[in-house]
Amino acid sequence: MFRSTILIQYAVILAISFVSGVICFQAFALDKSVQLIELIDSRVINPYNVSFWQTIFPLLVSIALVLLFATHPFVTFVAQFVVAVRATFFGFSSVFLLTQQDSMAVYSIWWFPFQLVYCILLLVLCSVYTSRKVGNNRKYFFASNLFITLLAIFAGICALEIAVISYFL
Repeated sequence: MFRSTILIQYAVILAISFVSGVICFQAFALDKSVQLIELIDSRVINPYNVSFWQTIFPLLVSIALVLLFATHPFVTFVAQFVVAVRATFFGFSSVFLLTQQDSMAVYSIWWFPFQLVYCILLLVLCSVYTSRKVGNNRKYFFASNLFITLLAIFAGICALEIAVISYFL
């Protein structure tokens, strides 16, 4: 029961954040949207000329922020907020790519699948520091197996993203 509640919560966070990004794009002027996208992830503006570090750096920053907040018992909700902000940018950038003339292939092959997987993995990363009730007290545990598995998945997905950017775009 508890795990299904968490899955529903994570799905709602992703859905509402993505839709919020779509709505925010409609509220911004196009030139302001381009400035914001360039500031956060410039790969969306020009996906054909992407360096190795432009792919890895936004992901590493997201992972570091989520881990920073997820491993402290009193601010774990901030880790989910960080993922919600990333999902909002995902929705925001998705509308930008879909409104461009030649970006449908870029969106369907690269942007949508990888950003969705990253958001899901970041939400799972929010769960690496869990608590269990032991007697009258709550004990906190770091799930190192889950953490190592997630890092390996992140590395694999990032390598696949770099390959897709290099060979298909």
